[in-house]
Amino acid sequence: MGAYLFALMGSSHLTETFPWFAQMFPNGMHTSLLIVIPLALVVAGCLGVLLGAPTLKLRGDYLAIVTLGFGEIIRVFLNNLDQPVNITNGPKGITAIDSIKFWGLDLGKAWKFDGFTISSVSLYYYLFLALVIATVIISHRLQTSRIGRAWMAIREDEIAAKAMGINTRNMKLLPSAWARASAACRVPCSRPSRASCRPSPSA
Repeated sequence: MGAYLFALMGSSHLTETFPWFAQMFPNGMHTSLLIVIPLALVVAGCLGVLLGAPTLKLRGDYLAIVTLGFGEIIRVFLNNLDQPVNITNGPKGITAIDSIKFWGLDLGKAWKFDGFTISSVSLYYYLFLALVIATVIISHRLQTSRIGRAWMAIREDEIAAKAMGINTRNMKLLPSAWARASAACRVPCSRPSRASCRPSPSA
C-alpha cells in the first residue's frame, strides 16, 4: 500500500489517467517522501485495523490461513484495478516514479563530497539501513513498554490477561496496525530505486 501511495503521488500516472486531475496538477503531484511516509503510516495503519478486526476470534492455523488469504485478495485486487477506472495500471504497474528527494539530496543521482563519490545504489542502501535501524529501535521500545508487556500477557494466556483488566481487543489490533504501518514506511523507499510499482506474486 505504501508503494502504491508513493507511486501515485510521485509520478504522472494520475495526471495521464484523469483529465480533471491534470487540470489541478498539469505536471503531476511529485510529492516529497517526507509527506508520503506519514500519510502511508496513517493509511496502512487504518487498513491494518480493518483487516485485523475480522480475525480477532481466530486461533492457530485458521489465523494463518485467513492472513494469507487477505494478502492474496489484496494482491489480486490491485492487479485488476486498471478497469473500469485505471488506478494501479494493472499487471503493467506504475512506471516513471520519481527518485527520492529530501533536504536537497537526490538519491537518484550520485553524491560527490570532498573528492568521494557515493553511487545512487549506495545512497538507497544507507536510507534502507537507517529505516531498518529505526524500526528495530521502536519495536524494542514497544516490547519493553506497557504495551509490549500487555502483548506478552495476551500471548501467554489471553483469558488471564483479560481478567487482569487488559483490553485484549485493542491490544491485538495494535500490532496488526503497527506491522502494516512500519512496512508501508519502508516499502515506498524501495520503489523509486526500481522506478516502477506492480503487485508481486509473493506479496
